[in-house]
Amino acid sequence: KEIEKELKSNRHIHLSAVSGSLRSFVASFIYEKLKKPLLIIASGIDEAQIIREDLEIILGTDKIGFLPALKGDSITHHVSDPALMSLRMEAIQSLLEDENWIIVATSEGLIEPFPLPEDFVDNQLYLKKGISVNYDTLLEQLQNIGLNREGLVESVGDFSVRGGIIDLYSWNYDDPIRIELFGSEIESIRRFDVISQRSMEALDEVTILPKLGASTQITYINKFIPEEAVIYCDDTDMLLNKVESCEQKTDNGDFEESQIEKCLSKKEVSRLLQEHLLFETNLIAHKNIHSINFNSLPHPNFNGSIKLFLQYLKKTAAQNPKTKFYIQAINETQAERVKDIIEEEDIIIRAEYINKSLHNGFVLPQQQLQVLTDHEIFNKLKRHKTYRRFKTGDYLRRLSTLSLYDYVVHDDYGIGQYLGLDIIRFGDIEKECIKIGYQDGDYLFVAVDRLNLIQKYSSEEGLTPKLTKLGSTEWERAKKKTKESIKKVAKELIEIYAKRKAKPGFRFSQDSHWQKEVEALFPYEETPDQLRAIEEVKRSMEDEQPMDRLLCGDVGFGKTEVALRAAFKAIMDGKQAAILAPTTILAFQHFENFKERLKEFPVNIEMLNRFRTVKQQREIVEGLAKGEIDLIIGTHRLLSDDVVFKDLGLLIIDEEQRFGVKHKEKLKKYRATVDILSMTATPIPRTLHMALMGARDLSTIETPPRNRLPVHTEIIHWNDDVIYRIINRELERKGQIYFVHNRVETIESMKARLEELLPHARIAIGHGQMNEKKLEKVMLDFMDYKFDVLLSSMIIENGLDISNVNTIIINRADRFGLSQLYQLRGRVGRSTEQAYAYLLVPPMNKLSETARKRLRTIQDFTELGSGFKVALRDLEIRGAGNLLGKEQSGFVQTVGFD
Repeated sequence: KEIEKELKSNRHIHLSAVSGSLRSFVASFIYEKLKKPLLIIASGIDEAQIIREDLEIILGTDKIGFLPALKGDSITHHVSDPALMSLRMEAIQSLLEDENWIIVATSEGLIEPFPLPEDFVDNQLYLKKGISVNYDTLLEQLQNIGLNREGLVESVGDFSVRGGIIDLYSWNYDDPIRIELFGSEIESIRRFDVISQRSMEALDEVTILPKLGASTQITYINKFIPEEAVIYCDDTDMLLNKVESCEQKTDNGDFEESQIEKCLSKKEVSRLLQEHLLFETNLIAHKNIHSINFNSLPHPNFNGSIKLFLQYLKKTAAQNPKTKFYIQAINETQAERVKDIIEEEDIIIRAEYINKSLHNGFVLPQQQLQVLTDHEIFNKLKRHKTYRRFKTGDYLRRLSTLSLYDYVVHDDYGIGQYLGLDIIRFGDIEKECIKIGYQDGDYLFVAVDRLNLIQKYSSEEGLTPKLTKLGSTEWERAKKKTKESIKKVAKELIEIYAKRKAKPGFRFSQDSHWQKEVEALFPYEETPDQLRAIEEVKRSMEDEQPMDRLLCGDVGFGKTEVALRAAFKAIMDGKQAAILAPTTILAFQHFENFKERLKEFPVNIEMLNRFRTVKQQREIVEGLAKGEIDLIIGTHRLLSDDVVFKDLGLLIIDEEQRFGVKHKEKLKKYRATVDILSMTATPIPRTLHMALMGARDLSTIETPPRNRLPVHTEIIHWNDDVIYRIINRELERKGQIYFVHNRVETIESMKARLEELLPHARIAIGHGQMNEKKLEKVMLDFMDYKFDVLLSSMIIENGLDISNVNTIIINRADRFGLSQLYQLRGRVGRSTEQAYAYLLVPPMNKLSETARKRLRTIQDFTELGSGFKVALRDLEIRGAGNLLGKEQSGFVQTVGFD
């Protein structure tokens, strides 16, 4: 009511004691009451993101504009440059076109230069199906708006021309656009996939916005803000200080040419704030202006303790039964979990459960109102809205697009050889076609918009397939024979699985009350893939047949949480659970993680590996046999003959591909009756093949964790200066480094060489032949940042999860397998920092063809979630292996793997 009264005054209003997400409610109230444009100026990009996402929930729209800086914000943040460009472009478009816009700006974003409004409007390119265009003028316009002409569109900002087809990738579209001309008329507009280059759904029209900086004339935000607009600023003093700092840098010539040339002046910013109705939020009123005090408080934080949370509710309800609680969860599942937890404790409160969550709760004592979010209750981090992630075709180009003379498979015509692109003319029409050579010198021409019928032929590496004879029934016969072969394989698989399914396993109960508490305590928001995988695992456990599921997900994508929930589910039914890890270090990290996550619950967790003394191992083995241990985490020591379980219900195998044939034979004794969950980032070809064929259940997690960046990967040769620069750069940003040297006999001399090169770096050695206690101490000291560089053998391949390590150098990378390289690279890039992987190799001409292929693959597959693709490529390089025994499945060679 106070704000409403002051809205008519047209003066500066100071809002104090505005806690948490209450400021977003206040901003939305002002916007809805005044029905005028609203500019919100946040102190930084994180604050801006939070306000924007809160407003979208409160106002029920995804049309809130976001104005970050192109340079200042990206230096310290995880949003990529093209994404910042697209956000800024769309905000400028909104400023120009919308009547009652609402835009959240960072202070840096506000003071950066803008294009002249008339330039921005004049340079927009509007294309509609059916209109006529001048071909040469169109190409000139594409260059004028900042697109670069390339042979193939692979990244945002590219355009390419092939006859009457123009491909372009603009900052304001998620996918690139394909324009097809018939003479001077636009015949079709389609989105296309930048990786496969195949056309997707048709569009009627597109508007291509000009790249910021493409026009030479610049201005500032005051040109875009109408007189009636309202400004809501987090902190005007902070804003003016940032402008002053920017002015000083400009005067001193600190900005490089590629950076901001100059910023909006302090005088202009002051005038902008004075000319508009201004609200500013600060905890303390310190200005001689009208102040409204909300008397709100931040909500108490329970740090993930359900016990403390429930005690707080009881106490509050007893002291003030009229208190109304709004309990917000990140999704419907979490809201149901929280409601169930409260109701099962018989706590009577006035509560409303909401399945959307703001970022921070708050308390309004005078209104007897409390807003709680997942963050205060469970320490759960809300995932930021995903900004436009521009795909790039570059990393798949060499593998997924065609090289001259590659073998291809046409769905209808069979196996041929790719012979390049040809322009085919009929009448006035030109069509770009792919030329495919078949047996006896016959050719087939396939229009590029029919690319979906062609796949690159892949089978076992090095196999030369027989070309199909066009016009014969040979290809149809091959397809028919393949179908029969697949049926035969399927029959054999069915027989194997029928035997297994004839033996019923244990049918686990539906989720318990404690299960819901464990899941609610997960500190992150689950990704959609992760939720699906969790659901699939649970359903398999609740089925009467023993589970045999492969969970495939990249390093750090959340497989461990799936395993934890499955293990807890088994324990809740009185069963024992075991986690089998390939290395001592990985077992140790699982042990620490599971203990921390389950500390609120009466679960007895133990670890069995070589860090344990003989006496400790004996006691643990006895405890397992008596059923005193609920969850055991260990290395292959768990497969020893003396380890006997009282009642094992679930076996989780981490990085299954790391266990040898002998270990797998021992595991077979469990497969008939025990539920088995195998986890991997890069399954070995045979395992993947079996999952793809349906012989095992498969769950995949392909969604990256929040704010994760791909690891920049380079192949380099040894050079002292290069090694010095790589390590020193990481040290300068207070990070740590892995240096993998997989020869124990020369590891000390490598340390001496590095110490000579970098005398200021603290270097420690870690490898599998060290004394257990010494190795454990080295690893723990490295985790505690007592060393800068860990010079190690392959022992770090699995398990080490240290977010401060963001550079890895792999010496003689040519000697490693593809999945090993992928796993090693996965040790870095586990935070929001940009991570780097350097593959040290001898000159390329001294490497085998297989090693070169492996290195090219690992360099190409840098996209997040590539583990599955790497495994598929491994399948291609190494062959599928023997799926069902001695008999090879020859039909893969006949028609190609796809």
